Amino acid sequence: MLGIFPASSASFSRKLALFSGIVSLSVFTSEIRPAESLNKIIATIGNQSISELDFDDAQDKYQKLTKYLKNEDMRKSLRTRIIDFLIDRAVVDSIAEDESIQVNEKRLESEIEKRMEFMGITSRKQFEKAVESSSGMSYELWYTELPYQIKKTQLMQYKVPNHPPSDKDIRAWYAQNREKVGFEVQYRQIAVTPANDSITEESRIHKEATEIKKNVLSDPSSFGLIAGSPRNTDANLRARKGLMDWVSSFELYKTNRSVAVALSSVPVGSISEVFRDERKRYCIVKVEGKRPTPLENVRQGIVNLLSREKEDENFIKWVRESRSTVPIQIFDDAYKKENKIPDQQETFTLD
Repeated sequence: MLGIFPASSASFSRKLALFSGIVSLSVFTSEIRPAESLNKIIATIGNQSISELDFDDAQDKYQKLTKYLKNEDMRKSLRTRIIDFLIDRAVVDSIAEDESIQVNEKRLESEIEKRMEFMGITSRKQFEKAVESSSGMSYELWYTELPYQIKKTQLMQYKVPNHPPSDKDIRAWYAQNREKVGFEVQYRQIAVTPANDSITEESRIHKEATEIKKNVLSDPSSFGLIAGSPRNTDANLRARKGLMDWVSSFELYKTNRSVAVALSSVPVGSISEVFRDERKRYCIVKVEGKRPTPLENVRQGIVNLLSREKEDENFIKWVRESRSTVPIQIFDDAYKKENKIPDQQETFTLD
């Protein structure tokens, strides 16, 4: 060692300290540079910042949420989509803060309790399973999304313009989904009622109903005549030759389930099998006509459906428009290039 550092002991100590400092500085510098790179600011939104660390943390969540996110432009790179995802969330946070919408742990627990009560669930584990079943995502992921969903719901009530679907949209949906809106049916019914619950009477009435079916199958045009004769023991049906005018399958199912079920599988002009209804009568029905439920009868339901489908679209559109009201600066070169944003001189790193 003395051959290397022939100077005095004090000089040797100073040189050794300087050498150690250089080594320490080089080690420190090599360690801090990756951290600076990771902590580099990608964007600032109001008083919030998005760093590379935030981006890394968001990647997994974004990938898991992708199938639930509507209106994503898949032509954009994954990095741009994740940055947009973070910017949009930051914009929502900023506006929610301005509107004094606070979502703390107490608020989250209150929301969960309210949902459990609405669902009639008292067990937290049961609630978690129900959430996973209905949402299609893990409970942990759903819980991390809950603050955003609470803010979204409140902002939609007070800030997001309501754009009801147009008449053209309503008619287009109805035309494409006639089979989904159910149908209305016009039919005739013959009902034969046992006089008592005895086996003998039941046997007699069943035989009578079977005979009637043979008659109307051999001559379908006779259905109305028999339905208007004493063989139809229901006086109300008999008075109108068994005819029940247009009624929706939904309404019929609520009032006379057995008839609705029987009619669902019978083509127009055909006659059902003999069946027993809720009043223990032996019945036969003939379908006179079927048609999709008229638009005006289901218009409000379609409006509600389309409005719910448009909620996410309207909200993300509002968020994107609200970017102009929140100060935003972008510092990510790849994002700026892809979105044709002019270069900015400022660069920031997290402390």
